[in-house]
Amino acid sequence: MKRTFTLAPVPHVPLFRTSSHRPDESDRIRKRASTGELTRISRGLFVGTAEWNALRPADRHRLRIEAVADRIRSDRIISHVSAAVVLAVPLVTDPPDRVHLTTHGADGRTTNATFIVHADMDPSGDRSTVVTPDGLRTSGPERVAADLALTFPLVDAVVALDDLLRRGTDRARVQQSIERRGPKGRRRALRAVALADPASGSVGESVLRVRFDDLGTERPVLQHRFRQAGLPDIVVDFWFPEAGVVVEFDGEVKYRDAQMRAGRSAEDVVIAEKQREDRLRAMPGVRWVVRLAWSDLWDEGRLRAALRRAGVRMTR
Repeated sequence: MKRTFTLAPVPHVPLFRTSSHRPDESDRIRKRASTGELTRISRGLFVGTAEWNALRPADRHRLRIEAVADRIRSDRIISHVSAAVVLAVPLVTDPPDRVHLTTHGADGRTTNATFIVHADMDPSGDRSTVVTPDGLRTSGPERVAADLALTFPLVDAVVALDDLLRRGTDRARVQQSIERRGPKGRRRALRAVALADPASGSVGESVLRVRFDDLGTERPVLQHRFRQAGLPDIVVDFWFPEAGVVVEFDGEVKYRDAQMRAGRSAEDVVIAEKQREDRLRAMPGVRWVVRLAWSDLWDEGRLRAALRRAGVRMTR
């Protein structure tokens, strides 16, 4: 069954290919690569170094997939992290240099300089695919979600699953696919599925929820709405009702991105945030408002201290 799904665009970067049928041109390409003007991205494939360095890691991987597409056998489909890149799933860890594929049969796993080919460990499961406009095939969203849950670290898996669930991926089918496979990685994968929440508002919020779970806090309410007569509602990232604590994740993008500022200056945004926080603190039941930034996500001591000051109970 073919399915449509939001896809990542292919970066518009010229590719240079060497060929035994074009020896003079191939020599020129290799000479440009030797001077650093071109960067080799796969066997016989090169791109301009300046253009390559300007790409985000996910865009580099997407370009690499496109570049080696004619080398993918018809019995293999793009899968795992490579499928996630094609489907524009956000990633925490940069994708690898090699392209991930899946083939049918338990003895199909192989690895070379271009591909990592996985054996299909769920042959009775969902065989649906997503087909790009130029004919590339990836695993369907449920299979991608299960593969990522089983192979990614927990934080990376939850970030990806939050996004896939938000886009309509079926949680029950993901869980069933995981349970049909072997025990390797299953406990972590099922934990990721249980933690995943389509209400998560950003990658940072997804990471933070995993950190809360690691620390053993109560499970927060996501996107909780505080209402006050005659004034706009306030929607917060996390609400800990037992502790009476609001936690907001502050990415600097709201201050730096002109589109998100909606015509306001950075100073106007700061003032509006201060007024919003004053209203929050006055809401019934709200004892404390905690603001966390990206640096807090990766510093357990700092995160614990912030939650402890606010009165959020931690059991681990």
